[in-house]
Amino acid sequence: QHYYITNNLRMINRAIGVLRGKITNAMAHAPPPPKPHAEMNVVEIVEYNKIPSMISYDRWWLFTWFVMVPVTIATGINAWIVENEHLSHGPPPYIPYDHLIRTRPYPWKDGKRSLFHHEQYNPIPGEGYSWQKNEEDDE
Repeated sequence: QHYYITNNLRMINRAIGVLRGKITNAMAHAPPPPKPHAEMNVVEIVEYNKIPSMISYDRWWLFTWFVMVPVTIATGINAWIVENEHLSHGPPPYIPYDHLIRTRPYPWKDGKRSLFHHEQYNPIPGEGYSWQKNEEDDE
């Protein structure tokens, strides 16, 4: 058991060290080039350009994990809460508006239901909710 605790502490220490390095590197500024670009050969230019790209990489890595992931999780939780609140109410009463009547049927099933029809939340144009019809038939 002592081995597992020591090993876990080593992994945590390593992760903290990597994170500390990324934060330090992300806050750094690229040094000025050692000599003017006109005097540098291609190899020197490529080596110099690796410095700003590593700084940019670490900034985006930190931004992704410490800004975008929490924002995405918070947005998902908010959507779940709002949707549960929305679903706790029943659907609105059906009103047969003239402009909602289709002139041509859909090319699938009975032609009255859309491709993503939900029996509880989508009324059938001209008829109303199918579950209300079933309740009336049962009475």
